[in-house]
Amino acid sequence: MKNYGLLTLGLAVILSSCNDPKGDVENDSMQEATEDTAVVYDDARGRVEADGAEIKDVGEDFWADINWDAPVVDDPELKTSEIEVRAEKEYNIYGLDDRLLFDTDKAQIRAEGEEKLQQIVNEIKELPQNGQIRIFGHADARAGNEYNKELSAERANAVKDWLQNKGGIAANRLSIEAMGETAPRATNETARGRQLNRRVAIVVVTRE
Repeated sequence: MKNYGLLTLGLAVILSSCNDPKGDVENDSMQEATEDTAVVYDDARGRVEADGAEIKDVGEDFWADINWDAPVVDDPELKTSEIEVRAEKEYNIYGLDDRLLFDTDKAQIRAEGEEKLQQIVNEIKELPQNGQIRIFGHADARAGNEYNKELSAERANAVKDWLQNKGGIAANRLSIEAMGETAPRATNETARGRQLNRRVAIVVVTRE
């Protein structure tokens, strides 16, 4: 099971017991979220899957506190895939450069991108199946904020639809958030920095 945060926490507890015998992300608010996000969230509350797994609503504060600089995980299965994996105690972040998924200014997933998403789906299916999943679309700051937000929403929606329709992920686990240019990973003053900022991040809740 690829619950990296739980493994990290368990190791920390073990090390602590051995050594001691005493033993800012600026996210969109729900009011500013896309209509799609709101609908999916309404669907997620209190729903039960066919297999009996109740989807747990973690609340908007959880998503607002995502640490985009969480520790990087060295996952041998994804090491050569160009998929960046980061993890905290309660969630995993699967990050994809926009070039792996889309052509310039487009929101249709490329064949290569589908292969990457399938690799992520394989990982997700090893995690608890009652965890919510949110797809965050990120952009650089070259175009206007409105355009950037719209494009990042379209791309996040494209990934959400793929995860549901081709990846077999239950619809009531999925939602999106269009971040636009509000959470850059690097400077927008260089081509390299802008490329790092154009990305899609799939955040999977791992707590049971």
